[in-house]
Amino acid sequence: MYTKEDYLAEKNAMGKQERLVQERFEQLINVLIMFKQENREKDVSLSEKSINEALKWFQGNVSSLMDSMQN
Repeated sequence: MYTKEDYLAEKNAMGKQERLVQERFEQLINVLIMFKQENREKDVSLSEKSINEALKWFQGNVSSLMDSMQN
C-alpha cells in the first residue's frame, strides 16, 4: 500500500525543479476540484480549456475563498 509517508519520501527525493513541477501540478488539480465543486453543472477535465477556465474563476474568487476557508 502506498502511504502518505511514501509519497512524501518520494517527493523529498526529487530534485528541486521536479518538486516544483509536481507541486504546481498538485495546485492545478486542487483548483480544478474547487472549480468543479462550485460549478457542478460544468464538465471539468484535465485539459487546457478547463484549467484556463478554473484559473480565471479562482483568480476572480480567491479573496472570498480564502475568507471562507479561514472561518
